[in-house]
Amino acid sequence: MRLKSYLIITLLCVFTLLFATEFIFAGNIGRTVYGVYTETYNGVGLYDDSAGNDKVTFYSDTWNIEANYTIDKFEGIKSLQVSSSTYVCFVFFNGAQNMSAYEGGKIYFSLKCPIEISTDSAGIKIEDTSGAKEIKFNSSLIKRVNSTETGIDNNGTWHTYYIELSNFVNLGLDLNNITCPLILTNTTIGNDNFYLIDNVYWTKASSATRAFNVTVKNISDNEECDDITWAQSAYRKSWIAAEQYIELDLDQESTNWTVNIYLNNSSSTRNGLYCVDSDGSEIVLPMAWRVRPDLLSSEKFTLLIGENDDGGLYDIGKNPTGTDWYTWVPIKEINNETIQEYDYVTVWNLRGIHTVVKYHDSYDTLANYYERKPKIYFAADCSNAIGGLTYNASVVTELVYE
Repeated sequence: MRLKSYLIITLLCVFTLLFATEFIFAGNIGRTVYGVYTETYNGVGLYDDSAGNDKVTFYSDTWNIEANYTIDKFEGIKSLQVSSSTYVCFVFFNGAQNMSAYEGGKIYFSLKCPIEISTDSAGIKIEDTSGAKEIKFNSSLIKRVNSTETGIDNNGTWHTYYIELSNFVNLGLDLNNITCPLILTNTTIGNDNFYLIDNVYWTKASSATRAFNVTVKNISDNEECDDITWAQSAYRKSWIAAEQYIELDLDQESTNWTVNIYLNNSSSTRNGLYCVDSDGSEIVLPMAWRVRPDLLSSEKFTLLIGENDDGGLYDIGKNPTGTDWYTWVPIKEINNETIQEYDYVTVWNLRGIHTVVKYHDSYDTLANYYERKPKIYFAADCSNAIGGLTYNASVVTELVYE
């Protein structure tokens, strides 16, 4: 399924958003998808960040936990590693939380489990203020995503599972007073072994509204606005960042998804802002995008753009020949052949946000940010711009999911 957001950009003038859905939450509890340990979905923050009541910490009987294990992971760039412990507990740092909005929903988690862990004795728990309710690893109530198999598989490979929250409610769980949104118990494992947890989140019932939201905001004050603009001073200058950015917000659970960005200007030669001059000739101003997990200000060098002899767009202040600094990505017409040669399209997927493209392809994490809302910044090469003309571009941000 493809869910598209068409963004119509005009130099100095118009940025029209044809798809948007507003939602407002008190914190993140109440979203369709509530992240517990994930680099994708909004939910809890780590205990030492600036979030409100939505904070989580981890503990085990031995404290042998590595919350930023980067060698192996299911999504993003890290997972939670647990070794020589009999349990691990995810705890709401500021006390019990009301999770009743997820009645009828599910808890998802990805697990890489070694054979040393007994599926007969190990279990999955959720705890309220009166105690924990447990479902054993070998229970048929634990469903495996994209498989007819049930129960936890301890074959040492990644699998994603879900459990209907109603199964815990039937055991007496009070969703109004959740203290621990996930516990793995009786996971006895020796000093020379470990297991990995990733991609933990709660979802509402299947009838809940899913959303992929795109919001236009000013760089100057981060307030919502309607247009993307370039300053008058951009004329006849090389690469210049726009005065606004767009913020993405994914509230749609899926085991396979990606966010793409490309031009839909109805011509393979219109790879940027374009206009038709009085003599009928077309003028095209090349465009680029970059995605960030955090906000950039107009004063930062990351919005000052240089171009080297190979056409690589880099941050001024960085090495212009260092290919790992090509953080600005050319935005191309969807049928342009360079889209196939280099991944100029992918903005965000299970690997994270696509921060460097072409020579040194790399992704960054959203996990260190309480609001997991990637920001896309735009730039244009205005060196051939002619005053008095209107330049247009149709930019598509597209969520593709299964």
